[in-house]
Amino acid sequence: MARVEACLFVGPTLALREVPGLLVATCLPPVRQGDVFRAVSFLEPRAIGIIDGYFQWVPSVWHKEILWAIKQGVHVFGASSMGALRAAELAAFGMHGVGRIFEAYRDGRFGDDEDRPFEDDDEVAVAHGPAELGYPALSEAMVNIRCTLANAKALGVIGETTCAGLVAIAKAQFFPERGYATLLDKARAAGLNPQEVSALASWLPAGRVDQKRADALALLETMQRFLATDPQPARAAFSFEHTSLWDRSVVHVRSPARRDTEDSTILDELRLRGERYDTLRHEALASLALEYDAEASATETSLAEQLSQHHAAPDQIEKLFANAQRLRMARETRAEIASDLVERQMLARLAGMAELDPLRARAVDKAARLAEQPALPDAIDLPELQLLQLRDWYFSKVLVTDMPDDLDRRIYDWGYLDAAHFHRTLLREYVYRKSTAGEEQFLGESELRANAVRT
Repeated sequence: MARVEACLFVGPTLALREVPGLLVATCLPPVRQGDVFRAVSFLEPRAIGIIDGYFQWVPSVWHKEILWAIKQGVHVFGASSMGALRAAELAAFGMHGVGRIFEAYRDGRFGDDEDRPFEDDDEVAVAHGPAELGYPALSEAMVNIRCTLANAKALGVIGETTCAGLVAIAKAQFFPERGYATLLDKARAAGLNPQEVSALASWLPAGRVDQKRADALALLETMQRFLATDPQPARAAFSFEHTSLWDRSVVHVRSPARRDTEDSTILDELRLRGERYDTLRHEALASLALEYDAEASATETSLAEQLSQHHAAPDQIEKLFANAQRLRMARETRAEIASDLVERQMLARLAGMAELDPLRARAVDKAARLAEQPALPDAIDLPELQLLQLRDWYFSKVLVTDMPDDLDRRIYDWGYLDAAHFHRTLLREYVYRKSTAGEEQFLGESELRANAVRT
């Protein structure tokens, strides 16, 4: 017998107060990697609904954990945001999708008159505030803007040319910056029809469409009707493979968060130096003479040579890429297993170069000073705009360099566990510098206190 009837992952798309009247469910924060596994393991729901989830700087919910949930007999539904994305990707495996946005991702197009493919994550992504304030949306979803402009065109508020221009302007914006006020300003600056832009501005307060919310409400109603039928457990029409990667991930999810040790805090100080960490890591790898690096390099060189010849048949090319993908996963697995050994080698090299004691002293001083400060929030609860400011401060002011195009790769290369670890380390560094050297403030003290997670 399930301990709860249903779990619902919901955040900025729908106000929590709207849920009880439509669905008996345990409401959980926006889903991230490992949360579906935890929910099934500890709450044993009959059904799970996914509306909101993290996209960019926190690891997203893993497809495999949703498949695992279905294999355990749990009915999994998705709509509106992250739920719509995962439902479109896993519909063939038994995940239930609901709503117009899910259908657009599933079909690859939005609306009968829309020719461009509909597949980008940023269509549903928004910046939002912290949990304590109910995850208020701080930007407008592209898919909502798209629906609103389509309605305005259908009602004759704007013409087709203005509509297309507005869609293009909104799409070109970074998702945390999207909003109707900004869109209208940019439309005027771009020289779009001024009469139609003014008409749209007057129409918007009553005419705007929140398609994400509509789909979220449809999900609640669908799940409630479904559960009222007292359904049998879900039956998976697929085999679930227990790979080594899955088994290791399960251990990580079940384990409590890693406690900071002296070595880990010293390594965090080193990570903040960016390229210095990278250099020492490469030197440690070389000194350990890990054979798989040579093996991987040889294989990748072979792959590049074969592809450059342009003689391989399509099925051969597919096989080559599949082999390369398996090799990449194997390298990452083995690199993770060897990480403790590599980091111990790095610390030994630091000691030999007289760099260890200064890093240790700074880590100790930082811990003492931060203990005197108001409780810090968990960085993952900061709004996207504050995380963007934090990253910009770190690269421009601390490292004095441009932000890398492939930030995820940088985070991995510098030894962070994940993006959340990266942002926590940056936030601690920012507060430490502010307390010791009057670092220029960009994160408001009131916001930090409001977001603080006290344990």
